[in-house]
Amino acid sequence: MKKPQSAVFKLSAISSAILLMAVMNQNAFAQNTSDVGTINIAGQGEIGGGYMIQDDGFKNRSTVTKEAIDTVRSTTNPYQVLSILPSVNTYSQDATGLFGGNLRVRGFNSDQMGFTINGAPVNDSGNFAVYPQEYTDSENLCEVFITQGSVDNDAPHVGASGGNIGMNSCGPKDVLGGKFTQSIGQLGFTKTFVRLDSGKLGVDSPLKFFISASHSQADKFKGPGSAYRDHVDAGLDWNLTRDTKLSANVLYNYAVNNNIATLTKTQYAANPNMDNSTNVPQHLSGGVSESTNFGTSAVGTSNFNTYYGYSLNPFRNTLVTSKLSTRVDDKLTLSAEPYYWFGYGTGGVEQKTLSTVGSFTGSSIGGGIVNPYGGGTQTVGIYSGSVTKTQRPGITLKADWDLENHKVLAGIWYEKANHRQTGPATTVDNNGNISDLWLMNGLVNYQNGATYEARNYVTISTGTSYFLQDTFKVNKELDVFAGVRYATINRDFTNYASSQTGGGMDYSINAKYEKLLPSIGARYKLDDSNQLYGNITQNMRAPSNFVLSGLVAGTVTYTNGVATSALALNPVTVKEETSTNYEAGYRHFGRDVNVSVAAFYVDFKDRIAQSYNPDTNTYADYNVGNSTVTGLELQAGTKPINGFSLFSSATFTNSVLKSDFNTLNGSTQTTLPTNGMQFPDTPQYMFALSGQYSKGPVMAQLIGKYTGMRYTTLMNDESLDAYFTLDLNAGYRFENTAFLKNPTVRLNWSNILNTGYLLANSGSGSSISATSNSAYSSYKGYGVPSYYVGAPSFVSVSFSTEF
Repeated sequence: MKKPQSAVFKLSAISSAILLMAVMNQNAFAQNTSDVGTINIAGQGEIGGGYMIQDDGFKNRSTVTKEAIDTVRSTTNPYQVLSILPSVNTYSQDATGLFGGNLRVRGFNSDQMGFTINGAPVNDSGNFAVYPQEYTDSENLCEVFITQGSVDNDAPHVGASGGNIGMNSCGPKDVLGGKFTQSIGQLGFTKTFVRLDSGKLGVDSPLKFFISASHSQADKFKGPGSAYRDHVDAGLDWNLTRDTKLSANVLYNYAVNNNIATLTKTQYAANPNMDNSTNVPQHLSGGVSESTNFGTSAVGTSNFNTYYGYSLNPFRNTLVTSKLSTRVDDKLTLSAEPYYWFGYGTGGVEQKTLSTVGSFTGSSIGGGIVNPYGGGTQTVGIYSGSVTKTQRPGITLKADWDLENHKVLAGIWYEKANHRQTGPATTVDNNGNISDLWLMNGLVNYQNGATYEARNYVTISTGTSYFLQDTFKVNKELDVFAGVRYATINRDFTNYASSQTGGGMDYSINAKYEKLLPSIGARYKLDDSNQLYGNITQNMRAPSNFVLSGLVAGTVTYTNGVATSALALNPVTVKEETSTNYEAGYRHFGRDVNVSVAAFYVDFKDRIAQSYNPDTNTYADYNVGNSTVTGLELQAGTKPINGFSLFSSATFTNSVLKSDFNTLNGSTQTTLPTNGMQFPDTPQYMFALSGQYSKGPVMAQLIGKYTGMRYTTLMNDESLDAYFTLDLNAGYRFENTAFLKNPTVRLNWSNILNTGYLLANSGSGSSISATSNSAYSSYKGYGVPSYYVGAPSFVSVSFSTEF
């Protein structure tokens, strides 16, 4: 497969130009070298090396600061940044973070948690999925935080029954300058990063901005293929008046990844490196069917029949965030936070076949496709993926009153997302070239001239949240919090006839989900160093837009090209899933050590998962029952003592299913006795420890993480063993020069023990295997589960400097 063309400029040439500019303008940068002081490359003075802050809110919250972010590999994604915090069970598909990964917190999957960048939501507007490799460069990231149990009252989410995760970008610097980083490593890993800061423009100017660009790439650690990523960030701060400020950020991301194949335990035992094939499927001549040649089933134990070049995840996205705030008087502050998200991409295994004769099951489009290669009637090999295009503007308006004993916050969040989802196809040749890997041009047509679509629908999702909260200071020891938000999402769904099962005619449907979500909390200060806190919070996750698709059953009858009769199902009533989070904790702020302990109980109602519909003999999202989660979280961090600091976390979680599960064995509906089972991919025990030495120009850090045994099926009849990984981060900072500030060399060594382990390939419910019993293997992914292989030992080095 040919390398994709970059969407932004190559950095190899401009990096040299930037450094040359720095030399030529060293007098302009000289003012940056006057604050050398004690050399500090790893956050001396930070609690736990930057993995903890002195937080005194009403709920448990963990924060990773810039000091910790700067020690890890430059391509590290947010999930990796959070990996050693309490209750965080996360993985990346590879060591670099460029291929993505998954995360669970207190048993809640990433698509059950709210995710924001600079206050703007970035969960998928249709199914609330999160793609951590898309969002930012770590060099521009100042903070990543997580509230483990519940979203903030003013958070812009309708898809978060769990907590929320937030990323905050570093703002522009006051002084003209910049930063350059070059990283290299095993598996062809490289990243080049350049940032320029304008500084304050003019002597008394209130305006400053920055712009950065990066290019990253790495090969897969097993099987052929790679990840390729270009990224641009920009930001500005503008003090319009003494009391009014505007800040804004723009990020642009362009990436193409080859997928890493998942394996069953049997396949892993036979060959842990089994992956997609390097053999290009060949078109056959003379009207011979290509269905076998282009098939994607497993072959032996050496590799899959899928050609790696036809198993891609191309995507590009742009996010614009901004905030305009004004201080009306000494008590009232108003703010507006508009944002806009654009995303386009496809993914999955795109190696497929289509027939030039016959009809497509459940479709009213007519008989087959036009042979895009010419020639006779046959089944032909094509490239077809699930395309999603999203345009998503939104805004949050807030009013903040700071009264004598009350802090009152009121506001509204509103967004309207246009979510276009199609499944077109294009041609490939015998050399593995794709006409258009983005599936925008050279598309395959039906016999009637219409564009072939494996799916074809539009969802207009209008989300709204009204919120009000008050923090009341009862006395100098006790503070009380009370809040409420009314969250709604209205989905206008239009299906256009396609080859998707249950999608054989045009129809439109509307669904609205809404919930009043109260929250209360209290914080009691025992003294200046010790406090107790507690809260009760309700959360909500609306169903994914997919519950409105595939509702056509039976034969569609057409008269003069118009559907005149069909058995069109009423939309299945899927309720919002809700959780009530009860949490209590203790915090100690010591001279040398900070400690936080939290106990929690989560009552989860109407969990959304996939279940059998006997009316259509298909599977769709349903509310399948309740579950409870109880647990204990601990985190502790020390302040540096003679250069040494520690951070540790420990988690105990017990997540129990409270309902049986309806599934299918052949054509017979079967009830599996899952009541009382542990929820999959939720380890009962996790422990992490980070030890760091930072003094003078030297930094060294060891990070260990233990993840306990996890079940991987609802029946708890298959599990993954516990595993332990150990990472090393080290750095040395050289003396400043006339034009280089903080020149630093870093070593990042992941999984230094080369631990072998497997990772669950499962979502929040709909893709979790019900049982490993092979009798269910034909049931849409609910048979034998498959797993990602944990990334082996990986080493990279980087050089960075400011100027």
